[in-house]
Amino acid sequence: YTTLFRSFVVYHTTAHSIPMSDELSQRVLLHNVFTLLRYDLQLEPDFSRYTFNGTVRISVNVTGESNTINLHAKELGIMTAAFEHAGSVVCKAVAMNFHLEDTTVAIVLDKNMPVGEGHIVITFVGQLNNQMAGFYRSSYTAINGEKRTMASTQFEALDARRAFPCVDEPAAKAVFGATLVIPAHLTALSNMPEKETQLLPGDLKRVLFCDTPKMSTYLLAFCVGEFDFVQTTSEHGVQIRVYTPPGKADQGRFSLSCAARTLDLYDDFFGMPYPLPKLDMIAIPEFAMGAMENWGLVTYREIELLIDADKASPQQRQRVCIVVTHELAHQWFGNLVTMAWWCDLWLNEGFASFMENYAADKLFPDWRIWEQFTADTYADALSLDALVSSHPIQVPINRAEEVEEVFDAISYNKGACVVRMLHRLLGEDAFRAGLQLYMKRHAYSNTETTDLWVALGEASQVDVKTIMASWTELKGFPLLRVLDATWGDDCVTLKMSQSWFIADGTVQPEKPVWRVPIFAATSEGTQISVLVDQPEFTVKVPIKSSQSASTWIKLNYGQFTPAHVAYTPDLLTRLAGGVRDQTLPAEDRAGLLQDMYALTKAGAADVATLLRLLVAYGNETSSTAWDAVFSVLTSLDTVLRCADPALYQAFVSFANSLIAPTVARVGWIPSDADGHLGKLLRATMISLASIFCPEDPTLVTAARERFDALVADPSNPKACPNELRAVVLRIAARALGMPARAALLKLYETAQTAAERKMALLAIGRVPLAEAMHLTLDWAVSGAVKLQDIMYPMMSVSGGSLAGLELCWTYLQTHFDAIRGLIAKASPSLLDSVIEASCGSFVTTARADEVEAFFASKTLPLNQRSIAQLIENIRGNAQFLAAAISGGIAAPGFWESLK
Repeated sequence: YTTLFRSFVVYHTTAHSIPMSDELSQRVLLHNVFTLLRYDLQLEPDFSRYTFNGTVRISVNVTGESNTINLHAKELGIMTAAFEHAGSVVCKAVAMNFHLEDTTVAIVLDKNMPVGEGHIVITFVGQLNNQMAGFYRSSYTAINGEKRTMASTQFEALDARRAFPCVDEPAAKAVFGATLVIPAHLTALSNMPEKETQLLPGDLKRVLFCDTPKMSTYLLAFCVGEFDFVQTTSEHGVQIRVYTPPGKADQGRFSLSCAARTLDLYDDFFGMPYPLPKLDMIAIPEFAMGAMENWGLVTYREIELLIDADKASPQQRQRVCIVVTHELAHQWFGNLVTMAWWCDLWLNEGFASFMENYAADKLFPDWRIWEQFTADTYADALSLDALVSSHPIQVPINRAEEVEEVFDAISYNKGACVVRMLHRLLGEDAFRAGLQLYMKRHAYSNTETTDLWVALGEASQVDVKTIMASWTELKGFPLLRVLDATWGDDCVTLKMSQSWFIADGTVQPEKPVWRVPIFAATSEGTQISVLVDQPEFTVKVPIKSSQSASTWIKLNYGQFTPAHVAYTPDLLTRLAGGVRDQTLPAEDRAGLLQDMYALTKAGAADVATLLRLLVAYGNETSSTAWDAVFSVLTSLDTVLRCADPALYQAFVSFANSLIAPTVARVGWIPSDADGHLGKLLRATMISLASIFCPEDPTLVTAARERFDALVADPSNPKACPNELRAVVLRIAARALGMPARAALLKLYETAQTAAERKMALLAIGRVPLAEAMHLTLDWAVSGAVKLQDIMYPMMSVSGGSLAGLELCWTYLQTHFDAIRGLIAKASPSLLDSVIEASCGSFVTTARADEVEAFFASKTLPLNQRSIAQLIENIRGNAQFLAAAISGGIAAPGFWESLK
């Protein structure tokens, strides 16, 4: 940057970054003697040089004496800077001191800024990068086959500073007036509607947008390119559009419908209408995350927004709906009311993750979203939060860069779980009233977690702050253990304890105690709820008769509380009966199995007991419960494939016998009676069959028939139901070898939707030949695959076999610097995904040591937490493998006893 501002002294300084010294925080924030009022920003992208020119006029109210302006700036060349007051330049810049680590600049003026309202005026240049961060470029294929370039933004968390100098902190809200100077034939979009367009010489135009509401920098957005769109107006009068690359407008109709219904639903739920005059949603060809909630201009990966209505699978419909409802929840939770600092990121993401399910359930009740929640969101939250290397929901963040490590299943999934628990505890009416009070009280401002607890407490007359403190301020969650069950004439007395659950069973010196809402139910229909806050406690569950041996008692009924439950042998036997006769609800059948697997892995139960419980699921009919079975069987497969071959084969035979009846019942042929969940179940069962009986002639023949039909005519929706397409491609790759790889490449290159491309990427590495796997890895990083997708071919290689896993890990080590260089300036989550794909499935201590040593030699500050979690998981799997082998399952006659 020094060559861009020759008249300025450039050096590193920390004088402008002053840590707060109060007892609550050591946050590194900018220090200035002014308050922000508004930004007037003009950007002019150059699509031939991949740069942009910019001018920003920052209106401020100066409240003290200083000649220094402290702003965030990253990868920008600042050309000029001055301070204006009363219409004239009164202060000129004499030096600019850049601090590269903090991505800040201190602009030193020739005199103090006058007190009162004034304007900071800066001209600058920047890079239209290809790293999917800041103001960046994407490529797409036009209708005529030509490669074209568009520009879009991704500013959360810390990349508005890549587009213009600003105070890039969530509490630094201001009004934004945006202007874009672009080629006249292109379309420009921003948060607000277009106010005016001015034609300029050189076949350019200047597009001015209406002022935004007061908002944070990370929510500002622009898109420039060629777009088609579909539009509608919500019942409450908001214009909604879905913008797509040319020729794909019809693929936006489903998400458009979801958005219109969701926006009206949220208007009513939050008691405050959507405050902007329009809502645009746009599919971006290259996008690091899933979607971004920019106020009024929500950006998405194509796969998260666009589907082919004729061919879309239920998985795709559900995913698009969930992502849309999540991002629109942010228009209130995050945009209208914003966390004051990144330590409360969960206020954005946890609530949006709860609301995505709440809204999807209202839109499509037959999907049984809350039932599915147990087997995915809830399970993922507990899996990560059981690690010692987890973190609290409210995670201390001192330097803003640290937030990149907590866009994870704790902030999102565990956040959603504790909100769901609170919703159940308070009831719908009080919960909604509390949220409406919160929105009205804090609209257009910033909050902390306690502000939400106060509003919910006032509305419910419940001490929400005290109840919720342990759930958001402590990492981890409790194990609720039944120590004894005494059956009386009219109640069962349960003597219980709570303790910190750790995935590998280690006992930590800390002894945290949670305030635990326990919801319990019996097979007789009785339901109770109690709130406990002691290490040991007693719960009394009313029953009608103690004589029936089939009466079951389910603790954590409905899986509302983030916790695992350990039962006595008698209570577990009774619950297994509820699984067999399906009197236990589907979400509880899933939750019971997830509890038992976690307890087994932690050494609190033996593998033999887990396998005997699995037998009870042999006649299962619920897609959600089978999802839980899928997770447990595949997790056991990952571990036991490293055991003695005879032991592993005995497990595979057991798994095959468990799934076979349901595989036969659902078959390959769709039925009009399937419905959404029936199609999901078929996909799950065929996927299980592909893992545990991959050489079965009937399976291979059925998959090959559908694969051949797809290759012959990829556009034919009858060639293969889309819910089965992914597994069909994987089976074909394994069975057909190099010819299948060639066909998959062609399917990838000619795919009409992002979902079809992703399925091809996730199959292409499954060809079980070293040459083919090596070719796939080379291809993944050659530039032929978009950077946003490079992890998918790696996942396909490592997920196909132990040999593939070994090869992928070796490849990553050999090419790590080159791969890291490809995505060095992109979201750290991309590198996290690459690392996880390459070594996350190892199960030996030696491999854990090897992975740890390799990454210890690398400087990866924003990936440290995810790498630590990965290594902890590998060590946990190694411990689990040793315990499984010594736990009786290798004894003669054990596997026969399960039949």
